[in-house]
Amino acid sequence: MIIDVHSHDFPDAIASRAMNGMCRMTEGNLWPTGDGTLQNHLDAMELAGVDKAISCPIATKPKMFEGLFRRACQIRDGELGERARRMIIPFASVHPLDPDVMTHLEMIAAAGLKGVKFHCYYQDFSLADKNLWPVFRKIADLGLVVQCHCGTDISWKDLTGLCGPKEIAILLKNVRGLAFIAAHLGGSDGYPPHDTDHVLECGAYIDTSVLHRRWHYDEQMRILRSWPTDRILFGTDFPWVHYPEAIRWVKSVRDPRDWDALFGGNACRLLGV
Repeated sequence: MIIDVHSHDFPDAIASRAMNGMCRMTEGNLWPTGDGTLQNHLDAMELAGVDKAISCPIATKPKMFEGLFRRACQIRDGELGERARRMIIPFASVHPLDPDVMTHLEMIAAAGLKGVKFHCYYQDFSLADKNLWPVFRKIADLGLVVQCHCGTDISWKDLTGLCGPKEIAILLKNVRGLAFIAAHLGGSDGYPPHDTDHVLECGAYIDTSVLHRRWHYDEQMRILRSWPTDRILFGTDFPWVHYPEAIRWVKSVRDPRDWDALFGGNACRLLGV
């Protein structure tokens, strides 16, 4: 089984606008392999033999919770099609500054959703901000999984110190028991070699959703080659990475004996699917 723990799709009505906006933000340095719609996502998964994918929405404003939560429940219930119900693992998203964030987290858990997506740049917060740690303690207490963008971001080239390896380690040392997926190989881009190893020491998982492998290539290869098998999850950040390319890259680095765990076994265990 292949499970992508990091992917994105949007409602049909806004997919084109959302994708065009993000392409502009990257100033031409990042172009999608899909159109951002759910059906295109499902088609790409089927063509590549990907069985399931976590769909990761981002609440850039507190008021976005309701709409994103409703769509996640629609996917869960099959209202957006049987393929989506079978193949998509819908995460929710909360804005950490939402005054109703604790209630919203309880709603996510009660609905049987598996986790919550965060993006510190879009949501303007730091993982090291102790004022927000109660939010993450609540997530841990509810048994939810965090999927979080980590490292630098091509759309915020001059902004750092929000979700790098140091900030991840600070959070996880202060919020014990939090199931945390550190995207993009634990935020290796833009940080010195071996910084990401602090994330390993704190019990995080990393995913393989590296968008530009020419950046810090030696460090990316070192992490993917040397980290323990049971701490790595296959992720793509689709539609920003072509599924076959992402699969080939992981297979080219890791021993075939690791493939079952990396591509699906670890995620099944973490998510309970």
